[in-house]
Amino acid sequence: MIPGAPIAPPVLSGHGLAGPDQVVLGAATLAALHKHVGDLVTVSNGGPRPFPVRIVGTATLPSLGVQVTLHTEMGTGAVLDYQHIPRDMASEPNEILVTLRPGADVAAARARLQRLVPVADGGVVYGVQRPAEITDYRAMGIAPAVLAGTLALGALASLWLTLMASVRRRRRALALLKTLGFTRRQLAATVAWQSTTAVLAGLIPGIPLGIALGRLLWDAFARQISVVPAPAVPSLTVTLIAVGALAFANLVAVWPGRLAGRTPVATLLRAE
Repeated sequence: MIPGAPIAPPVLSGHGLAGPDQVVLGAATLAALHKHVGDLVTVSNGGPRPFPVRIVGTATLPSLGVQVTLHTEMGTGAVLDYQHIPRDMASEPNEILVTLRPGADVAAARARLQRLVPVADGGVVYGVQRPAEITDYRAMGIAPAVLAGTLALGALASLWLTLMASVRRRRRALALLKTLGFTRRQLAATVAWQSTTAVLAGLIPGIPLGIALGRLLWDAFARQISVVPAPAVPSLTVTLIAVGALAFANLVAVWPGRLAGRTPVATLLRAE
């Protein structure tokens, strides 16, 4: 590539290519060479003799054209000044990236592009090529959503059991409240507030801690697959989850609240 070009692979460490005596490597390639940013490496381009370049950074380098590369891992490869490419290999680009407009017919666009570069002339139009790491993690499908849903159901079941046990354990206190003038609706509201308070006790510290832990884990995951970590917090989603948790907390409290409202006052007070 041209040193200092405005369009370049995303830099992970160090800086991008700024001169002909520099090289930017993929993280996996850097590790395989047992080198560090700032070290010198010797490059051979098929010319009369190898030449030294300095490693100035690492970048995300997804391979292109799976038929002519080992795989599409994002940490393998090197970025050099295009002048180091032998003239017989640099007469024309061997890969052209195309971005379609949102909503475009992918199959029709691919067919039009293929007519522009006939296979007979060595031109092949590939579909979307995702790096191996992205493809592997996409293969998990809905498993994370199923796991999250299972944990949520488990939490709701635990809350329901806690409320039921609380109503049974505090029947005398509920009967006393009834004697003091509490109606069935007010006793049900008491149970609902207990449920809401329990959920709020988890949401208030849980949301900021979850965001912080999520960022930490995402940064570790991004470094592992050699991509730039750019975590984003979906504020709307977090808000909807919090509101939904409070709504389900009140829904779970409906039946325990009804039992609390039906507490037999006379029998329990006679036992005192």
